[in-house]
Amino acid sequence: MLAAPTHRIEITKLKFIHYMILASMLAATSLGATEPNKTEPVEGTWRIVNYWSEWCAPCRKEIPMLNKLNQQLSASNVTVVGVNFDEDSREETLKIANKMGIDFPTLTMENVNHLRLKAPNVLPTTYILSPENEVVAKLIGEQSSEDLLNQLALLNLPVKTN
Repeated sequence: MLAAPTHRIEITKLKFIHYMILASMLAATSLGATEPNKTEPVEGTWRIVNYWSEWCAPCRKEIPMLNKLNQQLSASNVTVVGVNFDEDSREETLKIANKMGIDFPTLTMENVNHLRLKAPNVLPTTYILSPENEVVAKLIGEQSSEDLLNQLALLNLPVKTN
């Protein structure tokens, strides 16, 4: 067995360190809400990550329910986070989110890399992520509040709703 050259190992370590620095910077800045005065999800929370697009009719239909659910779950350790499926800039994503009435934190596809989620093939798609960013559920298609609350119950999450 041949040993890898030392310089390759060092480059790999540097790439890993660089990735971790970038990921922590993204985590600190990219979970900003659609308005500057909204709070970011607290690290260590469970996340309901919903991929949406302006052109997706079922996505648009889910938004009022997701806004309400995010408010209902504010007393628990669960928050709703939206991801604009399209490759719009952060500025454009926030404009679209505002126009669509999205009140929960919203990310661009570029910003979501630190969550290590692959873009879905179908919209809408909703993931439930553990505090460690592990995908524990993938829900395809339009969801209801009951669907999401039932999924959280299946995961034995103590959810408080307002």
